[in-house]
Amino acid sequence: MTVRPGRGSAAVLIGACLLWTAGPAGAGSARPAPEADFSLTVSPTRLAVQPGDIGEKQRFQVINQGRLPLDVEVRKADFKPNLDGTLLFQPKAPYSASNWVTVTPDRFHLAAGGTRQVSVRINVPSDPEPGDHQLALVFLVPAGTGDGNIRINRGIGAPVYIAVPGPIDASAEVMGLRAPSFALGGPLTFTTTVRDTGTVHRDFRGDDRLRLRVNGESVSFPDFTVSRGSTREIAATFDPPLMCLCSATVALPGPGGTSTAATATVLVFPLHWLGAAILAAGVLILLVAFARRRYRAQVVAAARAMSGIDGDGDGRQPL
Repeated sequence: MTVRPGRGSAAVLIGACLLWTAGPAGAGSARPAPEADFSLTVSPTRLAVQPGDIGEKQRFQVINQGRLPLDVEVRKADFKPNLDGTLLFQPKAPYSASNWVTVTPDRFHLAAGGTRQVSVRINVPSDPEPGDHQLALVFLVPAGTGDGNIRINRGIGAPVYIAVPGPIDASAEVMGLRAPSFALGGPLTFTTTVRDTGTVHRDFRGDDRLRLRVNGESVSFPDFTVSRGSTREIAATFDPPLMCLCSATVALPGPGGTSTAATATVLVFPLHWLGAAILAAGVLILLVAFARRRYRAQVVAAARAMSGIDGDGDGRQPL
């Protein structure tokens, strides 16, 4: 997941990837030998704090899997999700919680192959609005000093969702489904729009993935998350048969047995193959016509030759 820094005067680019889908490695797995100078891993890659866990200390594990030692800074940032899932760093974004969190340590040196635990304490202000409040923790390795005018900071961001006690509503709705109305062949891309209408974020992961029904088949969308109050676009691909009137539906159950759904229809017809077949048929017809014409010419030539043999050589019949 890509993050975009908000507008500012500093000419510093932050290359921070928010990893949403990966999980922590198994405790017993052997660590591979470092292959790159820079390789930083943060686990967990996203943190959802439930109401009963707000008072507990939360932890992140930071691992330097690269060949070089790193100086790491942990920064707090509010963010606003974009349609494509990228996160725009924006101070005082809706439902921001960056000032609720204390990080220890907020900067440290990490040797090659080293591991460091980072603790997070949450202090919820009085009378907060129930539901999700969010921030991103950016584990940043600042760029070193150099002669260039552009410096690139490298890092990894982890979104943190804090659920404040109160009425919880995990509702979301499907707002549309887009696909081309006509295609020569596959794969077909179906893009749906999902809006979070509740008070907490909504995860569509694993067994809870959003699914597309196309001509009796089920196609899963990739894992994704819709933050509170945000809208997300997500795409899935489907390999149709050679010819198909493909009708697709995506549905999302709602509260009280209700659901929202959207449909799209795509006509798949291989016009390019039809054109090639017509061209091949035309060439075949021309070849047959040419062969017949040549055959007739050969027959006429043979008949004339036979007529000359039966005569006296000058075309006259013998007395």
